[in-house]
Amino acid sequence: MNDDKLQKSEGRSPKNKLRARCPACNAWVNLRDAAEVWDLVDCPECCTMLEIVDLRPPTLDYANRDTGEEDFEDEDEYDDDGRY
Repeated sequence: MNDDKLQKSEGRSPKNKLRARCPACNAWVNLRDAAEVWDLVDCPECCTMLEIVDLRPPTLDYANRDTGEEDFEDEDEYDDDGRY
């Protein structure tokens, strides 16, 4: 397979820009040249927050809105036995 066919099959636009389809509205979303898996992007059409889940081919999915912070109770409220 030549390079032109490979690039088109991997989600590159005619201008050789990396892009993928929005799973919500099916619009094309342009990606940075240095895009990496798990980078966050917004769909320009429907404003859905998406994350890059694969680069070959470029694939987007709905972003996990988890901020990574757990919702723990304040530990100072408990004594050593786990009681208030």
